[in-house]
Amino acid sequence: MTASLVVLGTGSLANATCEALATIADEPAEVHVIGRAPHRVKQLSYLAGTRAQLAGRPVAFHPVPTGTEPLDNLGELLGDLRPDGVFVCASRQSPWERTTSPSAWTELLERAGFGITLPLQADMAVRAGQAIRSSSPGTWLVNACFPDAVNPVLTALDIPVLCGIGNVGTLAASLQAAWNLPDQARLHLLAHHAHLHPPPAPEDEAVAWVDGHRTTGLTELLATQRATNREALNRVTGYTAAVLLDALHTGAELATHVPGPGGRPGGYPVRVREGTVSLRLPPGTTEAEAVAVNQHAARLDGVLVVGDEIHFEPTSRAALAGPLPELADGFGVTTLSHAGATLLELRTELRSRPHPEHRRDADDLRARNDSATGEVREPADRLR
Repeated sequence: MTASLVVLGTGSLANATCEALATIADEPAEVHVIGRAPHRVKQLSYLAGTRAQLAGRPVAFHPVPTGTEPLDNLGELLGDLRPDGVFVCASRQSPWERTTSPSAWTELLERAGFGITLPLQADMAVRAGQAIRSSSPGTWLVNACFPDAVNPVLTALDIPVLCGIGNVGTLAASLQAAWNLPDQARLHLLAHHAHLHPPPAPEDEAVAWVDGHRTTGLTELLATQRATNREALNRVTGYTAAVLLDALHTGAELATHVPGPGGRPGGYPVRVREGTVSLRLPPGTTEAEAVAVNQHAARLDGVLVVGDEIHFEPTSRAALAGPLPELADGFGVTTLSHAGATLLELRTELRSRPHPEHRRDADDLRARNDSATGEVREPADRLR
């Protein structure tokens, strides 16, 4: 039987995942790539499809350009396709904007923490889950957008989510390579999205076991990964995603690591078997203890999802108190859409302003130039 997968998005992670699937799939699969821009959808499908042909793999990639907001007609598309699974790897906020397009908005994210973008990360996953629930019951959902926090939100909204990809999965892949392990069966890692960055203190580091024994030295072992450009790192993350998706399609057993399994916060070791994902915790560790480790790490991102409530940490609350006091104290998951719209309005406003550091650099350069010419000018911030 030919498996069917919908990939929602055409960014670097979608490309990396599809190109990896094109080289590892052993059983027939049809992959439908959905996105707004026809040229990007067609390009991704062409590249992955050609790789599959060259590799002799039985997987085909089909472009499905929507030409509009890709989720506007997702329910209809899913009703027609009835895929086995949907892989969401598109959101309303790029994790790389702070490096590609710094502005007053990215400066706010630096101060408040990535967690304040949760409503923007969750929007497409929520809408995809709702479309699955209404038009294609039985289709599983894998979410790649901040799954450590978004997947608990999906669960709070009664949207079934199988798991996420990346984050703990990428960290586990790096440790597997560092320790020269043939697979991840002997490795157990508890790690959060926040651990993609060096922790502020040793006690905040991820925790790992090999052969049931707690290990040390993770900060040093993960230093190269953490210094790697995040878009380039998607070549690893995409491969881990492809391995997971392939196992889900074939029913194969796989010992791996994923974020947000079953809507849990953070990342865990899991076992994939016959299309299901279950926890695979280290000996002597309870589920409650594993969740507590991840909830502690979640604070480093500035956001904590508890039940159906979203709470911001003190630093995040302080950063939001000025521009968005109505969100600073947190909100319920049922008001997620309103919170997202409010954040989008603020983002539009702040993107038009330069990053304070860049503005100071410009002022310093202007002052040096003026001192050479004898001109006197007001600082840029006084001219606004």
